[in-house]
Amino acid sequence: MTRPKVLIIGGGIAGPALALFLKKAGLQPVVFEAHEGPSDIGGGLQIAPNGMRVLSQLDLAEPLRTSGIESDEFCFEDQSGRVMACIPNGPSSRYGLPAIFISRSVLHAKLLREINRQDIPIHYSKRLRGVTSSAYSVAAEFADGSSAEGSILVGADGIHSQTRRVVFPDTSAPFYTGLMVIGGFARDPALQPANTRLQSRAHMIYGANGFFGYGYYDSAEATAVMWWSHQQRGSEPSREELHAIDADGLRERLIERHQGWAEPVPTIVRSAQRILWGPIHDLADLKTWFRDRAVLIGDAAHAISPHAGQGVSLALEDAICLARHLRKASFADAFAAYQRERQTRVGKLVTEARRRGHAKHARTPGEARIRNFIMGMFLRLRGNRMFEEAYRYAADWD
Repeated sequence: MTRPKVLIIGGGIAGPALALFLKKAGLQPVVFEAHEGPSDIGGGLQIAPNGMRVLSQLDLAEPLRTSGIESDEFCFEDQSGRVMACIPNGPSSRYGLPAIFISRSVLHAKLLREINRQDIPIHYSKRLRGVTSSAYSVAAEFADGSSAEGSILVGADGIHSQTRRVVFPDTSAPFYTGLMVIGGFARDPALQPANTRLQSRAHMIYGANGFFGYGYYDSAEATAVMWWSHQQRGSEPSREELHAIDADGLRERLIERHQGWAEPVPTIVRSAQRILWGPIHDLADLKTWFRDRAVLIGDAAHAISPHAGQGVSLALEDAICLARHLRKASFADAFAAYQRERQTRVGKLVTEARRRGHAKHARTPGEARIRNFIMGMFLRLRGNRMFEEAYRYAADWD
């Protein structure tokens, strides 16, 4: 009997993970990616314990664990270096698997290597143009004039999802949150951690004129950190303006903005090897994630801003959940069950990420002191349980 073919739009993180689970379910996944080939775009990220739990069911958790750095603790500080509170992040002793910091390119490469090992097709330069559903199949039309037909179609193409635009043309576009993210990687001998405990600590620094975070991410390079800075900006820059920004000029502006901040912030900015930047967008909550034979997962369905460190992990949860339901039920029943299972959990975390993002907006010095005092008091009282519900969640294959 012919296995049902699933067309997956998007070859980032969610799409390849879904393809691996669909093959495990006995289906026939095919991935279509708009870019011309595999890329190493993106900065650093956290895979939380709930995301690592999903990856363990693809036998990928241990390779990623040895490549990245386990993040056991979050340390919240002000720009002078004063520690407001340190709280547990995702120690394996508590959750079975750790939270890890790693570069997106390493995670992406390991997923693609497994895709290739299992002979799952992935086609590049396939920018979606249209989707047509019939009683028995769905067809995807691409900008190069080609098309593909399958039983169902999954949009795993991120917050600016073309699948969402095509399948839900009446849905509002993602909106600008008023914050820009600037970040990347830095290496410098001065960043060498004194011990393994300090290497496993992530730093969240709240200043009057913005936010700066950093953490170690590469087990092979002890002087390497990933970093990110959130800066407030009233109007969203145009695409032309973003392309015109010079990396060296941006570095100088960051040095000026963080002048007087405690080390190692100035060292990180000065030694940054590659600087990425762009606006942070959010997405209005969608009432439904599927229509006819098409369904959305990950940021395409429920974009979550980066402030909760859950974007990748939620996308991985979506992948295993959808594949599990497709293994057991018709596509219509599986889509409905998938959304019922995921929507409440995702909604809570999206709301929490929005709340945390608000704390990163610029303040007057007096307002910043009040914010930091309240934040430190809250973290000392309740910080030990801050991530409990998110991290203990088990999206299991069985």
